Amino acid sequence: MKAFTYQTYIITFTVLVLSSCTTQPELGSNPETKTAEDQTISISQKQFEAGGMKLGKLTSRPFATSISTRGHIDVPPASRAAVSPYYGGYVNKIDVLPGQKVKKGELLFTLQNPDYLKLQQAYLEATEQLDYLKLDFERQQTLADEQISSQKNFKKAESDYRVMKAKQEGLREQLKLMDIALVPLEQGKLISIIAIYAPIEGTISKVNITKSAYVNASEVALEIVNTEHIHLELQVFEKDAIRVKEHQRIIFSVPESTSQVFSGEVHLVGKSVDAQQRTVDIHGHIAEIAEGQFIPGMYVEAEIEVSSDTAWCLPNSAVFEKDGSNFVLVQTSAENEKSQFRLQPVSTLREVDDWVEISSTNDIKDLTLLIEGANDYY
Repeated sequence: MKAFTYQTYIITFTVLVLSSCTTQPELGSNPETKTAEDQTISISQKQFEAGGMKLGKLTSRPFATSISTRGHIDVPPASRAAVSPYYGGYVNKIDVLPGQKVKKGELLFTLQNPDYLKLQQAYLEATEQLDYLKLDFERQQTLADEQISSQKNFKKAESDYRVMKAKQEGLREQLKLMDIALVPLEQGKLISIIAIYAPIEGTISKVNITKSAYVNASEVALEIVNTEHIHLELQVFEKDAIRVKEHQRIIFSVPESTSQVFSGEVHLVGKSVDAQQRTVDIHGHIAEIAEGQFIPGMYVEAEIEVSSDTAWCLPNSAVFEKDGSNFVLVQTSAENEKSQFRLQPVSTLREVDDWVEISSTNDIKDLTLLIEGANDYY
């Protein structure tokens, strides 16, 4: 009995020791710890197609260096008109509205004022007196040549004639500014209403008058804008201005209106610096403009491509962030309608037009990568 107990104890102790040695891990080992490069995923063909995934490789392409700027949509001074009457009057008729298109010479509104009649009367009186003074001047000139009349009478007649002629010419020009036809007027047809016509073709951008309101001379009654030559007016800081040249590409957007991106090019670079803002004006032309797409005064954000070089790039969709680092997915195998991918860390540099530059390419050059859909798994 005692012998059996002793042998049993020895066997039990030995089993416990062996069991303890086989279950205890080696110091410093951790079988579950994996590096990012060791992590792999498997994607079936159905998943690949359903997720719209795409494969691709590192691409060498032109990569531009840009400077950020902002500004607004504008038109040249010759394409903008502030319509003002030369003589004040009451609005007799107005049918135009903001946004309405008008042609050059088209009627905008009419003004009425009794003073218009006085100006026409003064012109007619000056014309009649001029005819009389001209005859008297010619008669006195003849008498003076024949030494019948004194030179004094001749000089006075000449002076009266020239003064009246200047007065009549001045009244004539004033009537022309009012678009009053002289032929009907000289036939005795006086008018108290004058018409104001469009000086340029374009769109009515602002109307400041109403019917029966009095409009003072030189007061802006309405404004017309011709958007045919619409362009960009940008401002860049003086430290960047020296890098901007004509014909450089401009990428811009109207953030308050649309997310669409448009293109253009630098046409003129300003030659002076704004003393307060320390900026230089940049005049840019827009590549393609659809009718009504832009309105003068719209705020824009833009990038001016000041230089270009070649770099190894990937689409933004191919690079994703994980634990503060950037990664791509490298295809390791493709069989049985399944693809295996592993995580590969990468370093990125510039980002332009949905492309990102890769700084070190030796590890992934010529490898097949998942360039769309990687973010669905990480």
